[in-house]
Amino acid sequence: MSTRYLLLLALTAFLLASPSFPNPASASSSSPTADDDDDDEDLSFLEDDDAADRTADSHSEHYPDSDHFDEDEDFGGEGGDFENYDDLDDDAADSDPDAYKAPEVDEKDVVVLTDGNFSDFVKDRKFVLVEFYAPWCGHCQSLAPEYAAAATELKAEEDVALAKVDATEESELSQEYDVQGFPTLYFFVDGVRKPYPGQRTKEAIVTWIKKKIGPGIANITTLDDAERILTSESKVALGYLNSLVGPESEELAAASRLEDDVNFYQTVNPDVAKLFHLDVKATRPTLIMIKKEDEKLSYFVLFYVDGNFSRSSIAEFVFANKLPLVTIFTRENAPAVFESEIKKQLILFAAKNDTEKALASFQEAAKLFKGKLIFVYVDMENEDVGKPVSDYFGITTSPKIIGYTGNEDTKKFIFDKEITVDNIKAFGQDFIDDKLKPFFKSDPIPENNDGDVKIVVGDNFDEIVLDESKDVFLEIYAPWCGHCQALEPTYNKLAKHLRDIDSIIIAKMDGTTNEHPRAKSDGFPTLLFFPAGNKSFDPITVDTDRTVVAFYKFIKKHASIPFKLQKPATTTKPASESESEVQETTTSSSSEDVKDEL
Repeated sequence: MSTRYLLLLALTAFLLASPSFPNPASASSSSPTADDDDDDEDLSFLEDDDAADRTADSHSEHYPDSDHFDEDEDFGGEGGDFENYDDLDDDAADSDPDAYKAPEVDEKDVVVLTDGNFSDFVKDRKFVLVEFYAPWCGHCQSLAPEYAAAATELKAEEDVALAKVDATEESELSQEYDVQGFPTLYFFVDGVRKPYPGQRTKEAIVTWIKKKIGPGIANITTLDDAERILTSESKVALGYLNSLVGPESEELAAASRLEDDVNFYQTVNPDVAKLFHLDVKATRPTLIMIKKEDEKLSYFVLFYVDGNFSRSSIAEFVFANKLPLVTIFTRENAPAVFESEIKKQLILFAAKNDTEKALASFQEAAKLFKGKLIFVYVDMENEDVGKPVSDYFGITTSPKIIGYTGNEDTKKFIFDKEITVDNIKAFGQDFIDDKLKPFFKSDPIPENNDGDVKIVVGDNFDEIVLDESKDVFLEIYAPWCGHCQALEPTYNKLAKHLRDIDSIIIAKMDGTTNEHPRAKSDGFPTLLFFPAGNKSFDPITVDTDRTVVAFYKFIKKHASIPFKLQKPATTTKPASESESEVQETTTSSSSEDVKDEL
């Protein structure tokens, strides 16, 4: 009995040591779950590829995981998030988790919010500024002492609080509030949020909040005050009310807190109202807005008896009229464009020598679409923001007009007629009525596409990726992206192993020069899986480890068409009895040679 037991132990040790069998200890981290039907599948030859990749990585440049990058910095090349205009020139290392050591900051007056207390805290306080942050983010670390100092100064204010949420821990809250970069700051008034647009300094935060929590409106009782305001201020909203106190005044004050760059006033003096170009016989309450630009005057009349003089109606009017007819795109006014409730934009791209005539027609047409479309002018020769924005949209000719739906679905529509007021008017109306066909960028379709990894461009996306007879694994990459470069050897090996499986396509698409409505990218690389027979549904986001084995198991789990990958056969000659001893000593090295080829 003891001899058989020792023989069994020896056989077990031999099997574990043999390179032809996966080592349970090394495979445990990537083995299938208990409900996977491929527990007995031999993936040792794939694991060897991953081991080779890890060895190579130890001798090459290290790229941190893409989750460690601040999305504000994705604008660095084409295909980044156009909305992240705030930090165009930040260094990518800014969000490297190892690049910063969190500074010592006294945050005793900053409230820590989690999913468990967030809703109640915001609901129970009238004014709350909330910062969504990541501990490794350099911007967040720079903001921390300023934010803490502002919290301390404002703690004496009634019903005001500054709070923070660790977005890396509270992922559901971050998704609920559409946090796409760090830090993201929202100001809640009676539970209603709006982005904080100010500078990230203690002084700016305190000044901005004090304006929000103050009365919001000032009284004008004399003509001298009225003339001074009209002369010195560029954007003014005046309510001509029945009384300086009461419901009308309260609604006007509430609306004033929703607008950052318009000063609100109220009066009951008919002479003041007349100076502001109001009809003194008009039924009160009436609101007028005046701004200094080419159109000179913009106003509307609301009648309290009709129930329209509400904070939302007032704010809607001011919002629609406070922007200039055409907004020149800069860093400073980008928030006014992209945080606007008006999502659809007409954008004029022009170099300086093409600007005068095109801009005149563009501005005249803009008068017809106030409150419906935002008209934006981009100076293509501006190296700071104009050129990157032009590159993002793929605009190379001047002048050029496009329609843009904003960052929610990022559809673009090309205006291809002569730039005249009538043509822009027709294009703008069709844009509003959703009658235009969207434009998507595309590289030329490659003449030869016989590689293991298929090349996808905008114009062959439907043919390759949306082929219902194929399970398609797609990488959306950027040529300049370090993560994509680090992934490439693993991706190529995956494609090589699966090249003989007819039902599977491994593909990649340059997301900086190609677009498709089914290829949504939140950053680079983005990995998507399109199951066969289900192409009408959204693709599956690949959320597994970036190894050959993990990718293979992901595909095996989600593929609509069953398949099995055969382990490559060895080519050693049959051994005779006299050769058995030699073969026994060379089995291991022969297996290693075969795996090295894989």
